[in-house]
Amino acid sequence: MANPAGLGYTENTDPDCLADDVAVEMLRAAPWRRIALVGDSTAHGAGDASPGYRTVYWAPRVIAVLRAAVGDVEFLNVGRINATTRQVADEQLDAAVAFEPDLLYIACGGNDLWVDQPDYAAAEDNLERTFAGGAKIGARLATMTIADAVPPGVPELAPFRERLDLINQVIRRVAERHDAILVDLWWHPVGHRPNVLSADNIHFNISGHAVVAAEVIKALAAAADHG
Repeated sequence: MANPAGLGYTENTDPDCLADDVAVEMLRAAPWRRIALVGDSTAHGAGDASPGYRTVYWAPRVIAVLRAAVGDVEFLNVGRINATTRQVADEQLDAAVAFEPDLLYIACGGNDLWVDQPDYAAAEDNLERTFAGGAKIGARLATMTIADAVPPGVPELAPFRERLDLINQVIRRVAERHDAILVDLWWHPVGHRPNVLSADNIHFNISGHAVVAAEVIKALAAAADHG
């Protein structure tokens, strides 16, 4: 049966996914053995199943590929659904730092937008604290922007799309200051696939997670290749 969430694709035919053997080879040179993930539902994992795709969120997919590529990898995920950038800095950073990761992945920002007037300066300060905390212990830093999954041609959603654009600008600035690995999902066409969102119309379903995992693997591979 065709999968509407993936334009008729399955995981094996989706052009934006990576075959397992290809992904493993891409990460053979990856130096990271202790990975911590902080953030909101993007980090924690949320999304409906998609026919034709393994029901696995993006982060466990990446870790499974990395383990297949390099062997033993320790992984800590302290992400929490609904966490704001301040809550990530206040409530998750210490646990992540105590884990002594060599790669700290930071995935948050969207929950700062569900207020009357988002405070982008405060969000940037919060992200800076989190990035700086990882940098202080020598961890390589990685992050992602939020995908543009706002349906086109819906005028009432235009203000929220602008908010997403602005928080992504914040994420990019902090990432650049810390020379972080950046997965810029804002420009990726997966966001405009029909029915890529879960029933809540907020989170990617599993077909989207599979594509996000592929983009993260590509970014990690490029960073590993360039030292």
